[in-house]
Amino acid sequence: MPGSQCALGAQAGVGYNPGAADELVIYLQGGGACWNNGTCHPSLYQWGPICNYGMGSVCLVDTEGSTRPLAVYVSHPNPYPADGGGVFPQDLATIRSSLLFNRRTENPLRNASYVFVPYCTGDLHSGNSTRTYYTRADLFSPNVAVTHHFAGGTNMDKYLAMLRAKHPKVKTIWLTGVSGGGYGASFNLKRVRLAFPEATVHLLADSAPMVDTPYFPAFKNEWNLQLPAGCTACDAGMTPVIEYGINDAPGSRVALLAFSEDAVITRFMYSSGDTGGWLNPPYATYTSHLVALENQYATHANAKYFRLPGQDHVMLGRYGVVLPDGGVSAPAMSPDGGTDLRQWVNAWATGTGPWANQR
Repeated sequence: MPGSQCALGAQAGVGYNPGAADELVIYLQGGGACWNNGTCHPSLYQWGPICNYGMGSVCLVDTEGSTRPLAVYVSHPNPYPADGGGVFPQDLATIRSSLLFNRRTENPLRNASYVFVPYCTGDLHSGNSTRTYYTRADLFSPNVAVTHHFAGGTNMDKYLAMLRAKHPKVKTIWLTGVSGGGYGASFNLKRVRLAFPEATVHLLADSAPMVDTPYFPAFKNEWNLQLPAGCTACDAGMTPVIEYGINDAPGSRVALLAFSEDAVITRFMYSSGDTGGWLNPPYATYTSHLVALENQYATHANAKYFRLPGQDHVMLGRYGVVLPDGGVSAPAMSPDGGTDLRQWVNAWATGTGPWANQR
C-alpha cells in the first residue's frame, strides 16, 4: 500500500483474499508493543520501563544492539516488500491452519473476503507520530539516531480506503485480532464503522482485554494514539475506549477471549521496571482488573467474554485447527463444561445460538 509505513519507514501493506463482496473479515496481527527507546530500540543507551536491560536481565539477548525490542519488526528495515516476500509468508503461516480462516463448511465466516493486516509499527495499530530514539551497541560504539514511525492508525486509514473501493456495499464486517492485534481491533472499531457506515461491525479481541494500565498515558502521548472519534472519555484509559465501542453501536457484538492470569499481558500492563517485576509478574493485579472489565461487559447485552484459567496467551487456536489428516482439532471447553469455544465464537459470528459470559 503506497504511503503506508513500518517503524523504520519501509512500505507496509495488507494481505487480501477475495470472497463475498458484502462480507469482510479483517484480522489484525499481534506482536507486542513499544513506547520508548528501551522498548522499541533497546541498547546500552537506555533501558526500558518493563525490562531492566542490564546484565543478568531475562530480557537480554545476544543480538545486534544488545537487546530485543518488545514489538515485532520495529527494527526490521523492510519486513513486507512489495513482492509479497519478507516475513509475510511466515506471518500467514501462523493462521493458515486455523479453522476460523479456512473456507470449510464448519466455518461460519468461510464465504467472506479476508484481510490480513500485518504489524510492524509497535503502536497497537493505532499511532500517528514520529519519534527519534538512539541505539548504542556497547560502551565503545557511538549513539546512532533511529527515526521510528508509529503509523499504525494512519496505515489503517489507507487500508480501509482501499477496502471501501473494493467493497462499496458491505453488510457485515468481522473485526478481530490476537494480542496486540486484538487491542488494535478494539482501538479501531469506530474507525472501521466510520469507513463502512452501512455495515454492522462485530469485534472479537483475543487475549487483548482493555484493562486500565499505568502505561496508558505513555501509549497515548508517544504514539499520538488515535482514539475513537467522538469519545470524550477515552483520554482516561483503555476501559473507557471499549465501553464507548460497546455503547456506540448496540447492534454490534463485542467479544473478549482471555486467560485469567495471562502472563504476557500481565507483564506488559503491570510489571515494574526491573528484572524482578518481569520474573514475578503481579498476576493478582491483572486478574482483579480483568474481573472489573468483565463485570462491565456483563452490563451490556451486546458484549460477552469467554475466560479460561491459566497463564496462557492467545486462545483462537483452541477454536479449532485443521489437522494434516483433514480433521479438525476439538475446541476448548468452558470452565463449567457447558459450552465450547467453537459454539461460543460461532454464536458471536452469526448471532444465533446461545451466547453467554463464561468464566
